[in-house]
Amino acid sequence: MLSLPSAAGEYACLEGGGAGLPGAGCGKASIALLAYNSLGDGLIYLMMAENLLRNGFAVTYFGDVGHQLRHWVPQLETRPSLHSDSLPHALEGFDLVIMSPPAQVRTAMNPEVTDKMRRQWLLVCQKAPIDWRYDLTETKRQVLPEDRFAALRGLLDCGGSIRDRPLGDESVVDITLDYMRRRMGLEHLSRSVPLSPPSGLVLRAYPRRIVVSPDSAGPEKKEWAPESFLRLCQRLCGLGYDPKIVVAPSRYDEWRARVGNRFEMPRFKDIGELGAYLYESGAVIANDSGNGHLASFLGVPVVTIYRKRNARFHWRPDWLPAKVVCPRFTLPGPRGAIWRPFISENDIVSALPPP
Repeated sequence: MLSLPSAAGEYACLEGGGAGLPGAGCGKASIALLAYNSLGDGLIYLMMAENLLRNGFAVTYFGDVGHQLRHWVPQLETRPSLHSDSLPHALEGFDLVIMSPPAQVRTAMNPEVTDKMRRQWLLVCQKAPIDWRYDLTETKRQVLPEDRFAALRGLLDCGGSIRDRPLGDESVVDITLDYMRRRMGLEHLSRSVPLSPPSGLVLRAYPRRIVVSPDSAGPEKKEWAPESFLRLCQRLCGLGYDPKIVVAPSRYDEWRARVGNRFEMPRFKDIGELGAYLYESGAVIANDSGNGHLASFLGVPVVTIYRKRNARFHWRPDWLPAKVVCPRFTLPGPRGAIWRPFISENDIVSALPPP
């Protein structure tokens, strides 16, 4: 039996929660939105939930990322990620389900399983297989009250790929907003999700505290060299900054033991606590990773280290303007392009905003 992984593969959800059915008593069409389990995707679907809410739907967001940030977004109904065996029961009362299947669910999606899922739920992803798309219009026409069917009519054939047309240099945020406008037919859209920071927090309260996030979901491909990050921290200290190294819980001991690492490494129990720390920091320096997306989502300046010579890559953090530092050039290598030596500490420091 499959079960869904926790958010970003690291921070387990600490609380349970049942599936509420918003809309049942207020006359609004109810939507369950199930987010993919990575940090960046979880935030993208939180933005989608906010925009569905803006357009008059009663939305419940399922996903550990959004649920652990629930105190920041009290206007949204959130729940933890669902286990695969509880999906049919937990989602039964909603007028419509929009789902980006988590990784462990996708491994079981053979043609038969996929066809069964798409006939019940709208399956979406940034780039989805062609057989995920299915028009639920006639199915919903037969089972929904007329008013709720009319409210949902524009959403019922929006399954499949979010990134469904040729693109230029749009970010994943722009791509998703475009999808919600064209395919979902939503009229009132915003890239910003209104935030209610927990009491006492002040945006960038410590402007010289720089969070350095040296890990990612793809260490061999995406990460700048560890020794380069440590030299960067030393350089930041020399310039009067206060660098803090933040890594995923599973890599804390590895980074704590690195030779030359004399820098403070705060630990966090969940994404909400991490978010509070990022929110009060002056800036975040990260590989192409979820922490950069979280900082941008919260309104904190981000410098992203990216392995290709493309500062406008689609998955860059982009809720607010941010900087991307790319290698000056790359060389072919036996295990892929050689890029790490061609990004310097000076390149990164010069991209930081004023304290």
